[in-house]
Amino acid sequence: MSTTEQGNGFRDTVAQVLRAAGFTNAETEVQLGHKNADVAAVWLRDEMAGEQRYAFETKAYSGSLKLGECSQFAYDYGPLIMNGTIDQAWLISRGPITPEGRKAAQSQRGLQAMTFAELQRRLLRLDPYLNELAAAHARSRLPEYYVRPETADGEDLEACVTSWLEEADAPPLFVLGPYGKGKSTFANHLAATMATRALEDPTARVPILVRLGEIADEQSLEGLLGKVLASQHRVPGYHFDTFSALNRNGRFLVIYDGFDEMKHGLTPSKFQTVLGELMKLDEGDARILVLGRDTAFHDDVEFRAVIEGIQVTPAGRPIQKPGRRAYRHVEIRGFTPDEARSYVERYFPIRAAEEKEGPATSPQWVEQRVSELISGRFDRLLERPVHAQMLCEIAVHPDQLRPDMSVYELFDSFVHYLLLRELDKRGRDKDFPIDIRRRFNASLAWWLWERGGASTTTLGDIPQSLCDEAARDISHSLQKEEMRRELIQGCLIEKGQQTIYFHRSIQEFLAAEHLIETDLLQRGSYGAGWLQTVTTALTPEVIEFVVAGANISRERRERALKWFDALSDARAARVSLAGFDLFIQLAKSLDGALPAVPDAPFLVWLAFFLRNGGRDFAHRGRNTFAALADMLIDARNADREVQAAILYALARTLFHGRRGQDNTLALAISALIPVQQLKALVGDAAAKKSERQIVRYNEDYLFWSLLRSWRIDRNESDVLTLTIDLMRMHSDAMGVMPDGFDSDIEEPEQTISLPVQALYVALASRQPPVHERDIDAIRPFFNDPKVRNAFAPVEIVHRQTAPVLDTPAAERAPRPKLGIRTRGPR
Repeated sequence: MSTTEQGNGFRDTVAQVLRAAGFTNAETEVQLGHKNADVAAVWLRDEMAGEQRYAFETKAYSGSLKLGECSQFAYDYGPLIMNGTIDQAWLISRGPITPEGRKAAQSQRGLQAMTFAELQRRLLRLDPYLNELAAAHARSRLPEYYVRPETADGEDLEACVTSWLEEADAPPLFVLGPYGKGKSTFANHLAATMATRALEDPTARVPILVRLGEIADEQSLEGLLGKVLASQHRVPGYHFDTFSALNRNGRFLVIYDGFDEMKHGLTPSKFQTVLGELMKLDEGDARILVLGRDTAFHDDVEFRAVIEGIQVTPAGRPIQKPGRRAYRHVEIRGFTPDEARSYVERYFPIRAAEEKEGPATSPQWVEQRVSELISGRFDRLLERPVHAQMLCEIAVHPDQLRPDMSVYELFDSFVHYLLLRELDKRGRDKDFPIDIRRRFNASLAWWLWERGGASTTTLGDIPQSLCDEAARDISHSLQKEEMRRELIQGCLIEKGQQTIYFHRSIQEFLAAEHLIETDLLQRGSYGAGWLQTVTTALTPEVIEFVVAGANISRERRERALKWFDALSDARAARVSLAGFDLFIQLAKSLDGALPAVPDAPFLVWLAFFLRNGGRDFAHRGRNTFAALADMLIDARNADREVQAAILYALARTLFHGRRGQDNTLALAISALIPVQQLKALVGDAAAKKSERQIVRYNEDYLFWSLLRSWRIDRNESDVLTLTIDLMRMHSDAMGVMPDGFDSDIEEPEQTISLPVQALYVALASRQPPVHERDIDAIRPFFNDPKVRNAFAPVEIVHRQTAPVLDTPAAERAPRPKLGIRTRGPR
C-alpha cells in the first residue's frame, strides 16, 4: 500500500470514529478558506453553546510527529480560527507526537494535538470508570493476598491472556472452570490492573468488565452495555455507536464474567442465541474475554457448538457453522497445596484483624492458627479459592475447625457465622433470631433463582410474602414495612442504593437449603407443578448441594426417600433432563433400589437412567438397548401408562440414532413382539383368510403401537427390512400419558431401519431364548404381505351420555406408591 493510500485510509478511519461519536456532517477533503482540511465536522455540545465547527488534520506517519509538521498545522489552521471559519482544529497522529511538536501545535486557543488513541479516549470519557475499577480493587485489599492463577497446563493465566491480547486477529478467549476456582477474582484483578495501566497510558486497551450475573435479565448487547456504562457507572458521553467504533479499533478488552449465569433457564439453542448477541463485539481489532463455569455446557456436543462453532448432524457428522470462527479456551485450575498455604498465610491475618475480641486479637494465636490451617490436614478444603476463604472465615472462631468437614458443612458453618455477624450489628432486632433470618435468606435466594437464576434484584421487587413466611413462627412488634427492612438489612447480600446482589455459590447453597426444607417445593404454593418448577431451575451445583444436604443425617435421608413417593404421583409435561438428574444422583447417594418395572412414568425413566448410566436419552451405555429390552419384556402385563413410558424412552433414545449398536437395538425392538400371541394370530390369518386379525389398543398396547409405527419392505439389496416411524411411536406414547421431558436434540431422527433377520437373531438370543419353531411360526407375518395386511391395530372408544346421578361418584382408591427402597441401614 502506498503512502497516499495509507494516509487516506487513516483519514477515513478518523472520520468514521467521529461520526460514531456523534459529530455531524463529518466529511473528508473539505475546502476551508485557503486550506483543504482532511476532515471537517460539526459538534453540538449543548444547546446554549450551539454548533461547534471542527477541522481535523490527520497524519498517518509510522514514526513520531516532529516539530515541523506541528508548526505547519498551527500556521495553516490558526488564521481559520481567528477569522471565525472554524471553532476548533485538531491534529490527529497515528503515532506519538514529540513534546516540542505538541507544544507548537497547541500554541493558540482552539488548536489541539493528540494521538489517535488519545482522541478515542476523549470521545468516550472512561477515566472516572477506570478510577473506580482501580479504587474498588484497592479497597478490597485483594492485592495483599492475591495468588496468580494458572491454567490446567500450568501456564500463568495472566501471562496467557497478555500473550493472547498481543496476537493479531485473536479470537474470543474463554476461561472455564468449576465454581470457586477464582475466575471472578481473576477478572476483577485483571480489570483493575489494566485500568491502572490505561490511566497512565492513553494508548493502552481499556478494560470493560461486564458482570453478567448482575444483569442476567438483559439479553441485548446495547442494553447490556448501557446498563454497565450508562446506568451503573454513568460514563459521560456514552453511546453504543461510539463504543462499537472504538471497539473495532482495538481500544477495549471486553470482559464478560459469569456467562454461565446467563444460561440459567435457557435451552441450548436460546443460550447460543444470547451468546451470539454478546459476540457481536467480535469484529475488527476487538478482544473479548469470557469467564464462566464449564458446567454451563450440557455435554461435549453443546461445548463444541458454543466454543468451536461445530454443529453435529443427526448422522453424527461435525459441520462448521457458516460465518462463525472457532473461539479459544483455557481451563483454570485451583490452588496447589503451596498456593493454598500462601493464600492462608496472607489472608487469615487480614481477616483476624477484623475481630474486636476473642483469641483472634492475639498475634500469637493467629500465628498458631495459620500453622494449623497449613499443616496439611485441610488441604482438601483449600483446593478451591472460595473454600479457602470460607475456611479462614470460620477459623477465626476457636472451636470450629474439623479436618473431616465436608464442603456442605463448610458452607453451612460459613452461612451461620455470616448471619451471626449480621445479628450482632448495632440496631438489629433480637426478636428475629438466626433461624428466622436464615429461612428468609434461603427463600429469597430461591425466589431469585427461580427468576432465571438471577442474583440481583431491586429492594422494591422483593415480595412481602417472603418476609411474612419467614417470620411466621415468631411474635414481634414491627409493622410490615419495618419487618421487611429488618430482614433485608440482615441479609447475606451486597447492597447498593436500590439493589441487592447474592454471591453466586452462597445463593446456590441457600437455594438448595430452601428446596430441602420445603421438600422440593411440595410444602408451598406450587401444588402439582412442583416437579416442573424444581427441575427447570436446577443446575449441577444446586443438585450437588441438595444431594449432600439430603445425606447429612438419618432424618434428612428418610425425608429424601419420601420425595420418590411424590415422584410416583408427579405430573409434568416438559421436565428438564438436566434438572431431573437430581433424582438420579439422590438415588445413587441413598444406595437405593427400584423394582425392575416401577409403576409410574417418572420412576420408569429414573430406573432407565440408573441402568443406562446417563442423565439423558443421548447417552449410550454398553447396555442401553438391552436395558430397554428387559424393561419391555418385564412390562408385558404392566399398566398401559408404564408400557407407554418405556416406549417413550425407546423413541427418545432412537431420536439420537443407533450409533453402531445394531445388535442390541434389534433386541429392544424384538421385545415389542408378543411371540405367542403373534404366532396364534398368524395361524388364524392363514386359516381364516377373509377375516381381519384385530390387535386392540386396550389389550396389547405395545404390539398395537408397533403395528402402527412400522413398515416392512425390501431395500435396494433385496434385504427384508423393518422401518420404524419414530415420530408415530413417540406420539402414541404421549397419547397415553401427559408426562415427558424437554427436547435434547434439535433435529431428531425420523425413522430407523434394521434387517428383519436381526429380529430373528435377537429373539433367539433372549434369556430364555425363543424356540426356533416359534420363530418359524411368525415368519409368515414378516415374509408375506397378505398375512401382514390382515392385521389391524384398533382403538375402540365407547361414547355414551353420562347419567345424572343424585349421589356423588365413588372416590378412586389411592394407587400404591413405589419409591426407592434402601438396601441397608446408613
